[in-house]
Amino acid sequence: MLTIRRMQQLMALAQERNFTRAANVIGMTQPALSRAIASLEAEAGLMLFERFPTGVSPTAAGDELIHEAKRILGSVALVEHNVRQRGRGDLGNVNFALGPLAASCMLKRILTDTLTVVPRLSISAVVRETSAIVEGVMEGVFDFGICSANTLKTEAGIDVTSLASFPMGMFVRSGHPLLSLNRVVEWNDLIPYPRITGRYPQNGRLDASRPFGPLDTTVECNDFAVLRATTAETDAIWLTAMALLDGDEKGDALVAINPRPFHDLAVAEIVLVRQTDRLLDPAAERIIRLIMSTTASFSS
Repeated sequence: MLTIRRMQQLMALAQERNFTRAANVIGMTQPALSRAIASLEAEAGLMLFERFPTGVSPTAAGDELIHEAKRILGSVALVEHNVRQRGRGDLGNVNFALGPLAASCMLKRILTDTLTVVPRLSISAVVRETSAIVEGVMEGVFDFGICSANTLKTEAGIDVTSLASFPMGMFVRSGHPLLSLNRVVEWNDLIPYPRITGRYPQNGRLDASRPFGPLDTTVECNDFAVLRATTAETDAIWLTAMALLDGDEKGDALVAINPRPFHDLAVAEIVLVRQTDRLLDPAAERIIRLIMSTTASFSS
């Protein structure tokens, strides 16, 4: 029978071309290796090696078997390697979802860190609203989710871990009429202008206050690139995380205003949610640890 051990013996002899040296390589005695090869030849009904006083040389049949043994042993080595890698979380498939704000502020960093540390992981990251993230986590569609606590409705069976806090601000285009006021901006000053922000579902908020305090929101949209462009080209007032504009080459086109008193959503807390009793595979746990280890940098 051609076992893994016999293929290893075959490969050692093919490489060393000498029974004594091959036996030393694989930790056998020379007589034991000679018997093993002779037994393999008897079972195959073929001579696999020609014997000479100075050593051995594979026959044509031996070369063919050696080629197949090399291929099989390579596959076995790859499987063993992959098992070890999966055990460490270096390989595998990870599916997670992020809310729009978390995706805009954190996803690039998460993917960059992950691809740098574990480049062979297969990752699926999608952007969803908080309710869809929680539903997906509970159904096992997502390994975990990252969303805003401001839109999260606490449910049994979900573990919530705080990741980062993003200060919110209101931004207008350069040259906006509000910037010409020679006093602190007040809520009433915002009335004539469109007010835009991400979606804040009423039934999901922990806080019942409106994003714009006593004023209604004009537009809710979860495409922050569109909101940024709209703010730059209109008189709209954009409520968003300051981190979206800090250090951004497009950020200098927008200017912060801070109406007084500021509203209760002045800080957006980002949290990680996962199913309480669900064991994740090592790859998902690896990414979670990576995210947790860099949370301070997200809101810095």
